[in-house]
Parts: sequence; structure tokens; C-alpha cells
Amino acid sequence: MNNLPIYLLFPSFIFSTQLFAGEEKKELKPSYKLPSSKQAFKSYNIDLQDKAVLSPITVTASPSVTDELLSPKSVTIYSRNDIVRSGANSLLDFFKYNTEIQTDPSFGNVLNPKISMRGFGNGNGYQNINVIVDGVTLNQIDLVPQQLGSVPIHSIEKIEVVKSDGSVVYGDNSAAGTIIIRTNNSFDRNPVYGSVRSSFGTYDTTLTHVNLGSVTDFKGLKVLADGKFSYLNSDGKKTVLSDGSKDSTENVNGKATLGLQKDNLEVITSFIKDDANVIYTGNMTLDAFNQNPNANVTTGQRNIVHKEDWSTLLKYKINDNFNLAYTYANKTKDSKFPDFAFTPHYEGEDHRLTLQTLQDDFVVLAGFEHNDNSRATTGEVTAKENVAGFISGDYFVNDRLSLNAGFRQAFIQFRHDNSGTNTHLSKSVNPNSYNFAANYSLNNTDAVFANYVHSFQSPDIDRFFFTNFITNIKTFNFAINPMQIDTYSIGYKHLADDLKVKAEFYYSDLNNEIFFNSNTFINTNFDKSEKYGVELSLFKDFSWLHGSINYLYTATRATLGAQHFEISGQPKHIVLTTLGKEFSSTLLPLPYHSVSITHKYQSESYPQDDFDNSLGRQQNYNATTFNYQLSDHKHWSVDFSVQNLFDVANGQFVDFGSSQPVVYPTNYQRTFQGSVNYRF
Repeated sequence: MNNLPIYLLFPSFIFSTQLFAGEEKKELKPSYKLPSSKQAFKSYNIDLQDKAVLSPITVTASPSVTDELLSPKSVTIYSRNDIVRSGANSLLDFFKYNTEIQTDPSFGNVLNPKISMRGFGNGNGYQNINVIVDGVTLNQIDLVPQQLGSVPIHSIEKIEVVKSDGSVVYGDNSAAGTIIIRTNNSFDRNPVYGSVRSSFGTYDTTLTHVNLGSVTDFKGLKVLADGKFSYLNSDGKKTVLSDGSKDSTENVNGKATLGLQKDNLEVITSFIKDDANVIYTGNMTLDAFNQNPNANVTTGQRNIVHKEDWSTLLKYKINDNFNLAYTYANKTKDSKFPDFAFTPHYEGEDHRLTLQTLQDDFVVLAGFEHNDNSRATTGEVTAKENVAGFISGDYFVNDRLSLNAGFRQAFIQFRHDNSGTNTHLSKSVNPNSYNFAANYSLNNTDAVFANYVHSFQSPDIDRFFFTNFITNIKTFNFAINPMQIDTYSIGYKHLADDLKVKAEFYYSDLNNEIFFNSNTFINTNFDKSEKYGVELSLFKDFSWLHGSINYLYTATRATLGAQHFEISGQPKHIVLTTLGKEFSSTLLPLPYHSVSITHKYQSESYPQDDFDNSLGRQQNYNATTFNYQLSDHKHWSVDFSVQNLFDVANGQFVDFGSSQPVVYPTNYQRTFQGSVNYRF
């Protein structure tokens, strides 16, 4: 057991084993197994840079690639094996059951779930987390959360969760942190490779995922061709529309990638097409939920989405010390809500140009970004354009101490045009962000770190513009301003093969935190607010058994005039604990077995949008997940999992301005999933 490649602190990773031995990255080692931190830096950034980017031991959220022990940031990494091991069929399920991130469908919509961390709560947390897939952000310019449902979970190779950081390198929407998702676009693969996964579950839920690709070498020119296809379908649990429709999901996703690599130049182009038809549950009264959360409703909604994205990544190694990279994305989306005749059309272009210099004692990353995204509805177009420049550097003072600092200046313009009223609105804000961080190695397995980040959050277009619903004319919302936040954190970490310990304390001081006033139905700002918390994690391998526990304590305080409130939708306590065991048996064709049980608890919290805490705290959240997997450590794996093992009724509680909250039942029944996976 002590030889397992386990380098992370959180439970969804600690039960990972190398299911496919032929793909094990033996050349990469954690820094505590290398002679010095400089040797680790050389291994990750120069010798094995392409491998390091996808490695489950490395952190890429800084100018240089490091591992968790050497990084001054609070980072958790989940690998492909973690995802396979979890048995989850969607990112929503993976985050909900296997991480400490708060995750719920957005008013029942599983295509656009709401996510939250570091004290922002279910209502607004998603707008403060920048979700980036292969260099392209999923964050939208309006009140619609990130479309995580359009990212097939089994196409993912690595997920990095960076807390309270990322605003310098990644910009707007990063106040609570950044989630970096990577698929495998590496040229370092077998000439022919692929995988097939078939999953089944409760309520006729089925998932089919197919990946087929090749890497061919023509006299030094490498050609990468890769195709992925996923189909997810679920018939639903109960009736949610007046026509008898159930809360069902159908999602078809395809991705085609073509890459060329010659000497120091690499170009990769991908096209993604996603079609989704989601009928999601409506709300219930609190009394009805307490009596029977599975009761039929007629308040559900239907959302039909067609999404097409083009992206191109260009990388050029100028010499041993300089790397140039450029990412371009063209994004279009049509979203229909037939029940209330809302059919927005989204278009956007993202550009990101970076220059990295690698020297013996320091690394500097400088970049320029231009994001121009718009939403068109009948007779009007609303847009948000973001232009920014940034610089961030790592300085290795000696073999124990490393420093990180950076600065970003943004220029954000909001525009609105209405052809019916012949109106044009335009307004600009110019926020900036900066950070300072230090990491000090006490010895080869222990380190302490400290971090300060000043970041911002600009309003989305739905908050920045106010609509008069009588005249249907938009004006500027003068009741709202961009948010500014200063976050301080200190921490300690111990990483070894059989024991992982991490402790961190953070404090955030906010001006103009954005919230929705459910009494006046106006988006506005708190005068002042603060958040602080303690995050503890422990993993121990006992050889015969291994387990982990993660505990998060979060306190919030928001000031409006002379009154003080807690942030709604934010539990004070989150506990995630796991026990598991690996063993082998020759009684079955797949001899390697893994069994684990995970429980997630979130304490009571005020309902979402209950900004003045008038409705009282609502029930806590409890969910237990059981997973059993068999594999041959080469090609085949079979897994079976049970979500919400003890059939606990959980729900999303929301303040709609009445005397009691409404409830969207989520994860309120026991469900089963099974899958068969073959990889070559």
C-alpha cells in the first residue's frame, strides 16, 4: 500500500490506484522524493513539461508548474482515476458527492448547477468561481451558471481546485477561486488509443462514452486526431410539468480534435458540439417537501440548449528559456425556455496570449486577454467586453523558500442596444487585482505557506442593467458596484506516502459584495462583509485500511446600514469523510478490488437569497455514497455505486419573498449506478 501513487489530501483521490499500468507516468515524482526543490522545478518545467501538465501530482495555477508541497496556493487535484473510481456520470455528481465544494442544480436545472466555496453561498458562489476547460472559461456574462453539464466527465484527465486565487492569472470571476479542467490533448500517447464506457442507473439512466484517437509521426511531423462522443439519458423520477412530463435529461456531446507538432511548434484545434434537452423539477412548499419530496409538481421548466465551440491552442518554444502560447475560442449557444418564451442567443470570442520565461531562479508569465461576449434576445443585444493585461512571477530564493507575486489590470465595458426603443447604453469599470505569496519548506515532507490576494468581481449584465417590466426599457442599475475583496491565508502541509495533513486559515475582507434583495427584487451591494474559515484535512494509510476526513468551518458577516447578517445558502460546517480498502482476489477475472464509503455533511443554513436571515435556518444536508470497483489494472474496470445510501431527503431552499422558503428537491432518494469501462 505504501507504494500507491497518492499525493493528494482529499478523499476522492486517496483511493486511486493505477488502473492502467501502461500509462503510469513513472518519470514524474513528487518533490519530497526528489533531491531538491530545484530538481523538482527542472523536472516539471523543462524535462517533462508536457507530462507534468496532466500529472495528478502537479499544480499549474502559477507561472511555473509545481507540486502541492512547493506551491504557495491552496490546491486540490483530482485525476482521471479519481473520476473513474467515483462512479459519477456527471461533473455535478462528482462535485456533489466527492468534494467539499457546495453543489446543487440551479433551481432544479442539472445542466447549469450552482457551485460555491469560501463563503459566498449557493446564491452567488458560482459567479465567484472561474471554471476553465482547456484554457477556455465556462463562465457566462449573465445570471446563468456555468454549463458543467456540457463537459463529459469521462473526457477529463485532471481537475485542479484553487481556492481564493486565480484572479491575477485568470481574471474576473475568480474571487472564491478557480477550477481548472484539462482533457488530454497530449502528443505523448500510443499510435492508436481509445476507450469505451457504458453506464446504467436508476430511472433508466444510461451513459455511453466513446473515445478513439491516434498519433502518427511523418518524418518528424506528429499528427494528433482525436474524437469523443458522449450520450447521457435519464427518464426522470417524477412528474414536474402539467403535460405529465418527468424531470428527464438528454445530452449529446461530441468533440473532434486535430493537432500538429513539428519541432518547437504545436497547434491544436478542437470543435465541440453539445445538444441538451432538460426538464427539471419545480419548487414545492416547505410543508409539501417535508410530507413527501417525491410528490408530483407542475412548476418545473424545460431548457433546450444547442452549443458549438471552436478553440485553437498554439504553443511555440522560442528557446530553452522562452515559451509563447496563444488560445482562441469562438463560442455560440442557443438556449430556449419554451414555458416562458425566453430564447437568448449567445456569441463570444476569447483571446489569450502569454509569454513565459524560465530562468534558474525565477519564472515570469506575462499575458494579454480580450474577451467579448454578447447575449441577444428579441430586439436587443447586451454585451460585456473585458480587456486585461497581467504579469505573475515565481522567485526561488533558495531550496527552501519560494515567492510568488502578480498584478492584473482590467478594462471592462458593458453595452446595451435596443432596436425597438433606439437606445444605446455603455459604461466602463477598470478594476485590478494583485497577490503576494510565500512557501517555505521545513524539510522534505513539510512546508508552511502564506498568501495575500486582492481581487474583484464585476457585475453580470443582468445585475448591471435594470429592466422596467412595465415599459421593458433597460437603464443602468445605479444600486450596484463591482466587488473588491482582500483575502489573507496561512497554512501548513505534510505530504508523505502514508500520511497527508493540511491545515489552513483564511480571512476575507469585502467591499460591495453583490447580492439579490428578495424584498425589493433589486440586485445591489452589501456595505461591508467578511468571511473567515478553517480548513483541515487528514489522510492516513494503515496498510489494511485507509481513510480521510476533511472539515471546513466558514463564518460570514455582512453589513447593510446598521444591520448585520450571515450570507444565505452558506453552511458553517462541512464534513467529508471516507473509508476504503484495496485488495486482490483470483476468484474473478478482474482480480483487483476497491471498496469505499464516503459521507458528506453540510450544516443548517439560511435559504438562498434570504439576505436578511428572516426565514431562519433550514435543514442540514447528508449524503452517503458507496462504491465498489474491480479492474485488471490494464484495460478493464467495472464499478457499482449507490448514492444517498440511507435515502435522506435533501433539498435546495430558496427565499422567493414569502413567509416560508420554497424547496427544490435534490438528492432526495437512493439511486444506483453501474458501469463497464474498456481502455486501450
